[in-house]
Amino acid sequence: MKPEYIFIGPHKSGTTWIDNYLRNRGDVYLPQAMKETFFFDKQYHKGWDWYSSLYGERAPQHKICVEVAPSLLDKPEAAKRVAEDLPNVTVIGTLRNPIDRAIAHYFHYLKGGEPDWGFRKMAENHPAMVSNGLYYKNLNMWVELLGRDQVKLLNYHDLNTSPDGYVRKICDVLDLPYQKPEDDVLFARINEDGDPKFRLLARAARRGARSLRMSGMHWLVNAVRQPMVRRVVYGKPPDDTKRERLRHEAREFYEEFFDDFSHLDADFMFDTSEWRTQPDTTVATQQAATA
Repeated sequence: MKPEYIFIGPHKSGTTWIDNYLRNRGDVYLPQAMKETFFFDKQYHKGWDWYSSLYGERAPQHKICVEVAPSLLDKPEAAKRVAEDLPNVTVIGTLRNPIDRAIAHYFHYLKGGEPDWGFRKMAENHPAMVSNGLYYKNLNMWVELLGRDQVKLLNYHDLNTSPDGYVRKICDVLDLPYQKPEDDVLFARINEDGDPKFRLLARAARRGARSLRMSGMHWLVNAVRQPMVRRVVYGKPPDDTKRERLRHEAREFYEEFFDDFSHLDADFMFDTSEWRTQPDTTVATQQAATA
């Protein structure tokens, strides 16, 4: 068992939605009971027999073998392992406006019980919040190891504006026949951000889930992630005022992102024009003052 395609992320760019769609197709060979195995970055010491066991038996209807692994994009050691073990693999980046992605990542940490520090301090404590969005830098690492033809890109924006068109692009990249998803998959909102009602409980839940995954108890993690359980821990999604405040706070990182955009445009022919609008600092400041 060796994956022919790996979705390398980054985090908060629709990879859980992609995993959900692929599982519902029925003709894609994926790890059982989990989205991400963390094999190439955290579990490599367990060996290929362990990794293969996570997939179970391959059925005749399975056309391709895939892993959705959004933690891999910015991991040099994992990229080297993938290139050495799977020299013919195609890796797929799912790119999202890096500021929007970073803000979603901020709420991911908040949901895990982190204090509401503000953008700068959260980025200092969790550098991946920004580094995950330096797409050219990260993708170029994969290109150097695998070659440009084996690095494909999808635009998260298409998932929001034309979900069915996005599905068609996924099918094209994976060389699969188009299969229309059911409406409950097509319009599903998965891994929504949430501001925890009980921060200490959320932090304990995040740590417990991590330990359970590392112990192979994915079924238990899936059980406690059911909507009823999640509603006990998490409140409503953050309001637009908080998002705009964070967007204003993130403005100091725009120059770093813009430099990355230029290379992404030139070398990958990826249109970043819709990402280049900086926040209106006057409006954002007023909104932040009332937050």
